[in-house]
Amino acid sequence: MKTVLLLGDLTGRSRVALRMLCAVLEARGYEVLMLPTALISNTLNLGRHAALDTTDYLLDSLAAWEALGITADLAYIGYITGMEQAQKLADVADGLRERGVPVVLDPILGDGGRKYNSVKEGQVQGMRLLMRHADLITPNLTEACLLAEEAYREDGGEVMAETLAQNGCGVLITSARAADGGDAVIGRTEDGTFVLPFERVPGHRWGTGDLFTGLLIDGLLLGRTAREAARMAGAGVERQLRGEEESLLPRP
Repeated sequence: MKTVLLLGDLTGRSRVALRMLCAVLEARGYEVLMLPTALISNTLNLGRHAALDTTDYLLDSLAAWEALGITADLAYIGYITGMEQAQKLADVADGLRERGVPVVLDPILGDGGRKYNSVKEGQVQGMRLLMRHADLITPNLTEACLLAEEAYREDGGEVMAETLAQNGCGVLITSARAADGGDAVIGRTEDGTFVLPFERVPGHRWGTGDLFTGLLIDGLLLGRTAREAARMAGAGVERQLRGEEESLLPRP
């Protein structure tokens, strides 16, 4: 059985972030090691939330696991509280990669052309730091533009992928526009630059990005390339949104 290390926010309400990732990966038979970067009462879009930074607990837990010989085959880093936490997580990521554990970074910062409510500049700067310590990053188009310090533009996916890949990481932009104007995942990885079109399912469901990332991690652990894993993940999200298989997504 392979093991996945998840570091991100644990929300008290709604199956998103660590709650979604854990559900996806445990359903596929992985052992999940899950530690919160923060405890958050609810999703940030609601305009008000309570939060607790859990950096010290996270680092103490990792040290305990290392002493016990508990290891992972792949690590994920999501939501961060700011630059101070990011600097510590960069050291964690470097240690994992030195041991051959790939690190996937989901830079949770915003959507729809703007930052999420309560996301501060220190969190953006922290993600810019962390992407230089990751093997693969999975921003949406808004987050890609924030990381690249560029103005948001719907047709900028391929340029953003090329720009961010210069930091030494693979890039999958999960909600971009293809040259024909259609929705697509745009990647720049060891497979080169590629565009994976998809058909958007009407309506909005919280957690679809986290579902995609969980399915992506599954594909990577199965030995697929980033391109193949992204294609599999996109197809899996679409099946759940269309009701073709049992859905892990919260009810609309």
